[in-house]
Amino acid sequence: MKPASIRKFDWLYLGSVAIGLLGVALNYGAIASLTEADLAGQGYADMGAGVLIAGVLFGIAISLALWFMISVLRIGLAKWLLVVLSAWSVVTSGVAIVTNFDATMVWGLVSTVMTVLAIWFLFQPDATAWFAEKKGGNGAE
Repeated sequence: MKPASIRKFDWLYLGSVAIGLLGVALNYGAIASLTEADLAGQGYADMGAGVLIAGVLFGIAISLALWFMISVLRIGLAKWLLVVLSAWSVVTSGVAIVTNFDATMVWGLVSTVMTVLAIWFLFQPDATAWFAEKKGGNGAE
């Protein structure tokens, strides 16, 4: 059975993914306009919506794969990969806040904070012991 810290990680991390997706859905028009404007300079303005949707789906796939590797397969390396990716997210969020903060960023910031809190639970003593056990919990593997 998963320890309390891993269950809290599950809720916070999957919640952060859902919050991020909700933010994209609620701000789709603004985000799509920015994407189209970025691609217009390269001659691909008509691909903005497709690129945005593909990027969101790719991000969700990566997030869910990391969650699965951490919470189900107990792969410690995936935990560290999540730490690195989240650190990058914190840095880029900080830069975005300083340079051009707007209301569309609030959802992403909430998602990032939830992810950082979720990661904190991965380093609690019960979670550390759980990762150290063999899969199956009885050491038989």
